[in-house]
Amino acid sequence: MVRGRGLRRFGAAVVLVGLLTACGGSDGGGGPDAALPEPALPAVLTEPSDGAAVPLPLDGYAIGGADSALIFQAREAATRTCMRGKGFDYAPAVFPATPPPSPLDPDFLGILSVAAAGQTGYHRPPPPAGQVTTQQQQGGDSPEYRKALEGAVGQPGAAADPTADRGCLGAFDKQLGDALAAPAKDDVVGGLRSRAYDHATGDSRVKAAVATWAGCMTARGYHYSTPAQASSAAWPDPVAQQEKDTAVADMTCKTQARLLGTWYAVEAGYQTELVRRNEAALQGLKDRAAQRVAAAKKALGEG
Repeated sequence: MVRGRGLRRFGAAVVLVGLLTACGGSDGGGGPDAALPEPALPAVLTEPSDGAAVPLPLDGYAIGGADSALIFQAREAATRTCMRGKGFDYAPAVFPATPPPSPLDPDFLGILSVAAAGQTGYHRPPPPAGQVTTQQQQGGDSPEYRKALEGAVGQPGAAADPTADRGCLGAFDKQLGDALAAPAKDDVVGGLRSRAYDHATGDSRVKAAVATWAGCMTARGYHYSTPAQASSAAWPDPVAQQEKDTAVADMTCKTQARLLGTWYAVEAGYQTELVRRNEAALQGLKDRAAQRVAAAKKALGEG
């Protein structure tokens, strides 16, 4: 694991809870797919550019960063209006800055940027200074304020109760209506991504590329079985030249082994097959997401 990275599998991080809800009949809920065949690879593998995000088939079924920010803004605006109606001042939070995209899967593949390898090794560069993501409200510590904001959610057991009063924090969901505001039962897209990931890590082509990478590293004097072992080693703070040299060798060997291109093609192949098997459920998620985005635009006066 890359130090300080707060890693995730694939795609943009979504801050909002309950944006997507499951539809019936999905294979994403845990159905067996052990018999998934290894996907065919293209004749020419595409090597991801240095540090760039790589699109994958399931990305189109999740709400992206821009739409997540839009819904977040609409939620905060509705909360502020509701709180003002109850006599409280509420300063809307700032949507958290989206971290730089990571291509493919850094959990399994370790560092994925040649530039970062030479500059910071396996350490992630510090975030830009001055980012504000917290709220500063007047009266935010009083019981009256918290009750107006949170309703009954702060009480024991209420957080898991979909019928509990969520105060002004639930104002935007009330505008959406029951169908769109219902909390997600299953993370269908995330579940399918995880299953594609599991298949990709065991794919014979990926294993062969990892073995080639390991041989390349050994020839350079570095003894690791997988890229994750190299990136998650106990590298000290601050970053030293030895770490930078190892990371550069790591990326050089990934290129020689065509590891990133192989992983991308394999991952995309498994996702494509899982999309085909779960087309109806995924289309339902996509339609519901579009409705939420449209409602957010309307609430903000943009639609």
